[in-house]
Amino acid sequence: MTDLTAALEAYRPELEARFVRNVTRTIERLVTKFGADLRGVYNSSEAVGYQSVREFTTRTDDGDVAVHADRTEAAARAYAEHTVTAWAAKIEAKTGSLEGAEVVRGDGAAFTIRGTKDGRQVLIHQDMIVNVSPRGLLFNQFPARIYVEGKFTSAAKFAAL
Repeated sequence: MTDLTAALEAYRPELEARFVRNVTRTIERLVTKFGADLRGVYNSSEAVGYQSVREFTTRTDDGDVAVHADRTEAAARAYAEHTVTAWAAKIEAKTGSLEGAEVVRGDGAAFTIRGTKDGRQVLIHQDMIVNVSPRGLLFNQFPARIYVEGKFTSAAKFAAL
């Protein structure tokens, strides 16, 4: 495990908790709006939202909808593992391995990493933006701002280090 992967692993519990919170809030919001049995949810504008969390629900003996904790927690673990692996791969693809990597800030779409490379201080901030292709299709892009010894450095110059 690289320093970077170890630093990113520290965010795994937070990612899992965020996933569980999001699923739970969505189900609670739907129950508040449609009642405990979610009557009418399929014929509403909320049908897609329900479909996104349906696998994390269970029906009680009286037909009410509740959060299925085991399935939700298993999915949260899988999500966190995938996210940490994807972050590490994206950063290492752009920057190579950093020594003494430390995650300064991280969330589902952006992160800031600090470390050293060849004895130089490096700070990387990567964000997710939505862009539009020439064909009009939306896609996510992950531009990185790389600073070496406090000075902005292009990815090409950084790769040449």
